[in-house]
Amino acid sequence: MSNNLASNIEKIKKDKSEIDVLADIYFHAVFGEKISLEDLERFKWYGIYAQDEKQNYFKLKIPLSMGELNLTQLRTIGLISKEFSNDSLIFSDEQKIELLNLKISDLPKIFRLLQEVNLSTFFEAGHTVRRVLTCPINTIDDSQVFNVSSLAKKLDETFIGNKKFSNLPNSLQMAISGHEEGCNVKTTPEVSFNATTDNKDKIIFMIKILDVNIGYISPAQVINTAKAIAEIYRDFGDRENISSSSFEHLVKKWGMARFFDILNASTNYKIQRNISTKQSITPRNPRMGINKSSIKGESYIGCKITSSIIENKNLDSLSSLLEKYSATKIKITHKGNIIILDAPSKSANDFAKELEKINFNPFV
Repeated sequence: MSNNLASNIEKIKKDKSEIDVLADIYFHAVFGEKISLEDLERFKWYGIYAQDEKQNYFKLKIPLSMGELNLTQLRTIGLISKEFSNDSLIFSDEQKIELLNLKISDLPKIFRLLQEVNLSTFFEAGHTVRRVLTCPINTIDDSQVFNVSSLAKKLDETFIGNKKFSNLPNSLQMAISGHEEGCNVKTTPEVSFNATTDNKDKIIFMIKILDVNIGYISPAQVINTAKAIAEIYRDFGDRENISSSSFEHLVKKWGMARFFDILNASTNYKIQRNISTKQSITPRNPRMGINKSSIKGESYIGCKITSSIIENKNLDSLSSLLEKYSATKIKITHKGNIIILDAPSKSANDFAKELEKINFNPFV
């Protein structure tokens, strides 16, 4: 973002709503007129990035809910890569799909294909709450304290597309984990909710702000606590200077004690601070290779991707192998690798050997 755009970002957000931006995207797709720098900044809200100054080609980022793709979605992504992006697909370490070398005129067709399989680029960027980060093997990992799928889904439903949280001072990233130590993501999220147990074996969630534990809440209080945090940032974050507009800057400006007091006063329950928790004695399960799932008769297979650009023939082969071995979904990890979530245990070794042949390597 240029210095001039950075200084005018609040005006850019105020002048057009998200709905107006979508109309502009379709306008440029039809008429092909050069896009203003302000609108290029707004197009990022839908995951659209210009690759060159002449605007000949664009990149599209597709954020994935909990990093997951089912077989139908994977086939659709492969089709889009083949038809529109010159075989230039990336599984990113942000748990997103990236498609390069797109023409602006093809975006309406691409959006329609994504919508048909329940994928969306809305709120990919911009000053919003991002899609929540979760652990890649959540739901199938018996070493975790709590399955956070339901809460993660509710967090996304609370923030994604919600106009109350579409204009924050800057972006806000949250994570939720069934492990006390969190998800081991590449960068530390501003807000994390990590499951643990108290001395009576009751499930509670640790609230971590900028990786600092500030207290504990029940699972039923996670959503309201997340909303309260986002509202505090929305209402009190710096909108005058983009360089000091981050959530981190607000917390450090106030100090953690003051932030805690304001958050605690913003809810109709009290955040507990002096709680003794049990240390987990179960080691975290591995992600790569063939591993036993918590679901009977199933295994998960973590595969390292050897090339950043995935050839479409290999993506087609991956889809065919999933179908062949009766697996239905994959998850992209925080390092841009993949995990086959539901491989039948009886054929997992054969499955893994075939995956290795198409550059999805489980044997690392």
